[in-house]
Amino acid sequence: MKISYILRLLLGILFIYASIDKIKSPEKFLKILYNYQLLPYMLLNPIAIILPWLECIVGISLITGIFLEGGVIWANLLLIIFFLALLIDFLRGMNINCGCFNLSQNPSAQHNMLWYLLRDLFLMSIAMYIGWDLFKKRKGGKNS
Repeated sequence: MKISYILRLLLGILFIYASIDKIKSPEKFLKILYNYQLLPYMLLNPIAIILPWLECIVGISLITGIFLEGGVIWANLLLIIFFLALLIDFLRGMNINCGCFNLSQNPSAQHNMLWYLLRDLFLMSIAMYIGWDLFKKRKGGKNS
């Protein structure tokens, strides 16, 4: 089994897992988004509803291979956006719950932002590798 396929499955499962609490409790996710203090309040409600479903769809795409190119592009875009949001708040001295996988924590409690950044950097590197491997094949054929 190829490493890119295994990484795709793991990242897909992770995206689906990350979406579950957010889909079940959009009001809790909204509070976490608000704590980032990055976007106008009027955008937070639609984001709290749409983003978890987008994460779920990306995860399904990565696992099934359906619309794979789009799924890989979206996975990379989302991970870059998540990383930048965390980085901005880290540089602003904020220390909040990222809301990535578990919404049951206190959204304004102290959390390890450096851990969140390193974890997201690792996940971005996986997504970028998957994208590189996928588009390398598409460009040069299966034997490249």
